[in-house]
Amino acid sequence: MRLSIVFIGGKPNGKIVLEYLLKNKYVEIPFVITYPEDYDTPRNIRLNKDKRFKTICESDANKLTAEIKEAKPDFIFVAGWSGLLSEELIKIPTKGTVGFHPSKLPSDRGRSVLAWQIEEGYRDSALTMFYYNEFPDCGDIIAQEMFKISYNDYVSDIMNKVDNATYNLMRAYFPLLRQGIAPRKPQDMNEGNFRRLRNDRDSLINWDSNTEEIYNKIRAISKPYPGAFFIYENTKVKVWESDIISDLCIESLSQNLKPGKVISRLYDNSYLIKCRDGILKIYIDEDIKPGNEL
Repeated sequence: MRLSIVFIGGKPNGKIVLEYLLKNKYVEIPFVITYPEDYDTPRNIRLNKDKRFKTICESDANKLTAEIKEAKPDFIFVAGWSGLLSEELIKIPTKGTVGFHPSKLPSDRGRSVLAWQIEEGYRDSALTMFYYNEFPDCGDIIAQEMFKISYNDYVSDIMNKVDNATYNLMRAYFPLLRQGIAPRKPQDMNEGNFRRLRNDRDSLINWDSNTEEIYNKIRAISKPYPGAFFIYENTKVKVWESDIISDLCIESLSQNLKPGKVISRLYDNSYLIKCRDGILKIYIDEDIKPGNEL
C-alpha cells in the first residue's frame, strides 16, 4: 500500500528528506510546499526547479491548509522549514506530521538553536525526529541521533552533521513509520528550555569578554549566517574566522593593554586583538590600523 505524503520544506536537510521519499516505492507525493526563490533564508534550495513533483512556493504553509486537506495525506513531513504550522494543518494527515529539530529535545526548543549551542560552548547535540503537536518542538519523540560539536567546528560544519543525521534517521525510522510501529515517547513539558530568535545585537562583539566567548560567537554565526561584527570608524566589520592565540611572549607583552586594542597586523592580513583574558586572531576583509582601539 502506497502512502500519500505532503512535504513542506527546503534547505539541504529538507532536500535529503524529500529525495529519500521520492526514491521510496511506497510513497507518492501529491505536492511539495517550499520557499519562494527570493525568500531570504540561509541555505535556501530552489526545489521549484525540480520537474519530478508539483511545487507550491509559499513561505506560510498555513495558507495552503485547504489544498492539503484536499490531498488527504497519510503523513506530512517537514524539514528545513522555520515557519510555525497551525494545529489545524498539523492534524490533517491520518498518521501524523513528522519533523526534525537540531537539539536533544526537550532541551533547546525554539529558534536559532545551533548558534546558541555553539556560542555557549556545547560539546555535543542531537537531531530529533518527532511528531508535531500544537506546541512548537513539543511533540512526541520518534528518535534522536547524537553528534559531536568539536572545538574548531563552525556553524556550517554543524549544519553538515545535521544533514548527515537527517539521512540516518530517515533511513532507520521511515520504514517503522510506514508500518505504524515507530517509537513514540512523549516529552515532559516541565523539562527543557526555549530559545529565542537571535537579533543583530547578539552578533556584536564585546572585546571586554573572554577570548573563548568571542571565539565561540564568531563560530556560531559565521557563514551562511550574517556573521559576528564590531564597529570600526562607524563601519560594521564582519569577522568570519578566528583563532585563540596561546603565545606566552605575545600574551606577556600585551598584558597591560585594554580590551579591543589592535596589537598588530600579520602577514596573512589577519589581526591580533586584545581581549579580557588573552588575544584573539581575527580574519576580516577590511583594513584596520594597529594601535587603535575597537
